[in-house]
Amino acid sequence: MDFKFFLHARWVWILFFSLFLLGMAAHPPLVGGPAPPFQLKDTGGQTVKLSDMQEGIVILNFWATWCVPCVREMPEFQKTHESLKGRVRIVAINLAESKGQVEEFIKNHQLSFPVLLDDYGNVSQKYEVVNLPVTYFITPDGIIREKIFGGGLTRKVIEGKVIQLEKLIQPDHANNS
Repeated sequence: MDFKFFLHARWVWILFFSLFLLGMAAHPPLVGGPAPPFQLKDTGGQTVKLSDMQEGIVILNFWATWCVPCVREMPEFQKTHESLKGRVRIVAINLAESKGQVEEFIKNHQLSFPVLLDDYGNVSQKYEVVNLPVTYFITPDGIIREKIFGGGLTRKVIEGKVIQLEKLIQPDHANNS
């Protein structure tokens, strides 16, 4: 092989890595930063805004009906919704499926927490959703504290995360009282 080839390849990698770092600076990681604001409609046509969910911890779950791990997690979110009602707000954001498909899924799985429709993928793009499912834990101050992707969330795991976050934000509540 020619030595010039290796020099050229090295500069390509340096350029690629530099552009990667520049991109990271332009789009810092979401965890630890403010949750991107959004407003979406639920299956009933009501507009739901993240800014309206200031009380308690918000759990945003991006999902689709065709995603097997997403489907497995839904009963766990429902159980958590029932057990932590008033402390946690669970919101599922469906990616680009028809309202009819989502309504049928909600009915078949007896979901009682809000399910929003991200028809054009704008919100999932803001949240940098690449794979499904992905779940964000947002504290009342609007900061994303955790991002979990790949499925496998259980009620026990979700409740454990909520307890950790409640301990984290507890001093804030004591100072505001």
